[in-house]
Amino acid sequence: MIYRLAKKKNLKAEINVVPYIDVMLVLLIIFMVLSPLLIQGIEVNLPKTDTTKMSVQSEPLVISINENGDYFINIGDESLSIDLNELKRKSKVIYDANPEIEVVFQSDKDVSFDAVAKAMASVQSIGITKIGIVTSGYESK
Repeated sequence: MIYRLAKKKNLKAEINVVPYIDVMLVLLIIFMVLSPLLIQGIEVNLPKTDTTKMSVQSEPLVISINENGDYFINIGDESLSIDLNELKRKSKVIYDANPEIEVVFQSDKDVSFDAVAKAMASVQSIGITKIGIVTSGYESK
């Protein structure tokens, strides 16, 4: 008779962490989805910003709005006073000539956001997508 020596199986006392990792990933996804929904109704004060430089390949079209809510389009060194309909027409002509034009809005800090939003909407309605706002940086104290 031949007797074989049986190898003893060593038992491993390890915790299988794969299910725990799955649970943690699901919780992470839940918190990532819910956290933006919990932040609502924050009061903000927008006049001061950390200014960044635009990467401008050509001279942008500058539209100014003064404290009375009057619109001006800056062409070269001159500023022409215009209304919203005329702003839309002149922007369309400039956009047709140069589809890569960038439009920059420069408004007084006391102008209501309604005037700025109307000007932006009229420019966006003709197809201009490169739009910026000129701001001043923080005052150093």
